[in-house]
Amino acid sequence: MVLTLLTVAAATSAAASPPTVELQQGWVRWLPPTVPNTALFGVLVNPTDHPVRLVGGGTTVAKRCAPMKTVRKDTGSASGPVMEMVTVDALVVPAHGRLVLEPGGDHLMIMGLRKALVVGEPIQLTLTFEGAEPLTVSVPVVRK
Repeated sequence: MVLTLLTVAAATSAAASPPTVELQQGWVRWLPPTVPNTALFGVLVNPTDHPVRLVGGGTTVAKRCAPMKTVRKDTGSASGPVMEMVTVDALVVPAHGRLVLEPGGDHLMIMGLRKALVVGEPIQLTLTFEGAEPLTVSVPVVRK
């Protein structure tokens, strides 16, 4: 009876707290101090049975963070299409899947830097999701 109760308690505890999304190979791009924005890159891994939406984030080094996509926009001119960053409501990490955050693609924009970032010095960010717990990470600032 005691063993059964412990097993049920363990299963209930595990069900109440779904696995959180993980950030692998995370980094933030270093840019000169005159540039007010940067971005978070890496791979978000979702171990859950349902899609998870990255809806934003926060850090003490910037005013706000927002999910963004880089899209190809046809200008109708002879010079051809241009690439443009657009803010989106969320970036989706598929169930049992990955979302690659990369330059020229999906990323978490870090806007309104409050201080100059230093190459090699980590910054702390908290990523906010729909469908998963917030994730706090420490990622290095990299010159790429």
